[in-house]
Amino acid sequence: MNSTEIALQPCPSKLTNAQIEQYKEEGFVAFTDVLNSSEVEKSKRELEGIGYQLVTGSPEDVAYSPAAANAEKNPLSGASYKFKHNRCFMQLEPGFDPLELKDPDKIEQSIRKYMWTTEQSDFFKHLLDPSGAIIRTVESLIGPNPIHFQDMALIKPAFVGTEKPWHQDDAYFSISPLDAVIGVWIALDDAEVENGCMHVLAQGHKNGALRHFHDRECEIMPDRIDPAKIVPVPIPSGGAMFFSGMIPHETPPNKSPLRRRALQFHFRAATSKIVDEEIYNRMFVEADGSPASCRAAVTK
Repeated sequence: MNSTEIALQPCPSKLTNAQIEQYKEEGFVAFTDVLNSSEVEKSKRELEGIGYQLVTGSPEDVAYSPAAANAEKNPLSGASYKFKHNRCFMQLEPGFDPLELKDPDKIEQSIRKYMWTTEQSDFFKHLLDPSGAIIRTVESLIGPNPIHFQDMALIKPAFVGTEKPWHQDDAYFSISPLDAVIGVWIALDDAEVENGCMHVLAQGHKNGALRHFHDRECEIMPDRIDPAKIVPVPIPSGGAMFFSGMIPHETPPNKSPLRRRALQFHFRAATSKIVDEEIYNRMFVEADGSPASCRAAVTK
């Protein structure tokens, strides 16, 4: 499969056998119209509202962490704000000092990431209603009653949105079996190659775990990535990609004047379980049996 062959169809009320087989064969399936235009706009406003609450909240309600000294080299070291009553937080791109920007609107334009938005927004919880398109599709791919265990919003500001390096989502988790995890990546703006759409390694979920290491972030060793198999997956606003926790993927930097916002949810099958690190390091391994996960990469 290459990018010219990806012609997205509207998300159906029930996946066909061919669409389910595509997920199994390619490691992902993508659709338009997973969210309608009203839900897309509401999602954007909800994110803006959460950001405003965090930036303007009192020290009793919000914890502020300044950027680390090496923030310009490490995308995980930008300034951040976190609610004290739940896990919801947001992080800015490296190189932005909110105390200098001051204006909440300018700060909002420099946000890199939100985490645990469902703990702050009833609307984002509503998107995961069992009758909605997200859960219906996830159930078609990993079975009934999927367990939602993580959510975030991933932002790439115009011109400065940093790269998310190649990784497998399962490298971050400790869930058994490995094929029990599915990610849902929903475009709130048109996601194109220029502003950092998803890229996947075609059928890469079939190759098992790939060795991860820590540099900018937890990422796959460069020599494990075959450039000939890289497939960009442009997705219009409201569309979504449903992808295996084992498929290698990345999003390149945003080199365009257009911001790229996306929601992401992770689910695991109802029959799956969380295992301890020792067990997972015997599961998530390369072909030679060596542990390959993010935690194994820092284990001495």
